[in-house]
Amino acid sequence: MKDDMTRDELLETIERQDLAINKMSQTLETIQSRTRKILTSLPLGLLILNDEMVIEAANSRIEQIFSYTPRELAGQKIQIIFPDLETVEADALPKKTPARVKSHDYIVCEIFANEYEDDGVKRIFLHVQDVTEKQRLEQLRKDFVQMVSHDLRTPLTSINMLLSMLSQDRFGKLDEQGYTAVERAHSNADYLIKLVSDLLDAEKLESGDLEIEIQPTSVKNVISKTVDATQDAAKAQKVSLETEAIEGGFLADEDRLVQVLINLVSNAVKYSEAGSSVTIKGSINGEGAVFSVIDRGPGIPAHQQEAIFQRYKQLNQPKKLKRRGFGLGLAICKALVEAHKGKIWLESEEGKGSTFSFAIPNRKI
Repeated sequence: MKDDMTRDELLETIERQDLAINKMSQTLETIQSRTRKILTSLPLGLLILNDEMVIEAANSRIEQIFSYTPRELAGQKIQIIFPDLETVEADALPKKTPARVKSHDYIVCEIFANEYEDDGVKRIFLHVQDVTEKQRLEQLRKDFVQMVSHDLRTPLTSINMLLSMLSQDRFGKLDEQGYTAVERAHSNADYLIKLVSDLLDAEKLESGDLEIEIQPTSVKNVISKTVDATQDAAKAQKVSLETEAIEGGFLADEDRLVQVLINLVSNAVKYSEAGSSVTIKGSINGEGAVFSVIDRGPGIPAHQQEAIFQRYKQLNQPKKLKRRGFGLGLAICKALVEAHKGKIWLESEEGKGSTFSFAIPNRKI
């Protein structure tokens, strides 16, 4: 009887184990199926390489890019599609490389590699994206910016000089209507020149070519140059500029900081009502130089403040204060401040004006 009970218990145990094994097999099959679906549905191409740079597997997106089926690629060296690659190493950043498709035409790909080990065997996941069209469009954009620089900035500068000469009676006196027309044309030319300059700076931001030249400067120098550059525009808007500067020297690219302040002051003047004032503050503390531009304008709603420094972002404006702009100025200010390892921020309350501030940390030569 005891032996029978033991046999029954053993059979029951075996049955339970069979059920557990079947369940585990089903779970494993489900996981494998999901993994295959994930790999085949990835918007990027995926190659799995061994440590000898031999392709072990590929997803369907690879076939769309290179016209090779995963079966055709399996067992082939990576050079079949990336002839310039001797080896692939895991890297935190993607890189561009030429690639060759089945027809032997060349395209440009961006690749990103991750390394992992499975039972002591090293493998590499290589993510692949065809960026040929993206690169072509990027080149078109660069060519367009260069065209704008060459074909617009020079003639606009000449036009501006001519308008200045007209306003100074170099070619004879104008009547009141003539001076008004010249002033309006001068304003439009200034706007277009500023727009071209912003486009060029935006291009430098995009390409990473925006450089700063560190030199000794002072708070008063930066503010003085800013006031000189913005005083006329402020007077035209009947807005007064006030300054509060505490003398102190520091290291920075003076011209770039003046550019930042000119942009902030110009915006403040633009959105200020006639008869109001804009205050420019500057000081030195233990951490570096701090500048602020304070206006008494309409303020910026809280829900729009996060986007204020984004490129090509223009906020909703009150109809009575509708102003022209391209949405690049503040983005460029942010980039210039960050190029100094500094930070820029906004404090504003709707109906009570805005304060734009930036801080430039102390640096050693």
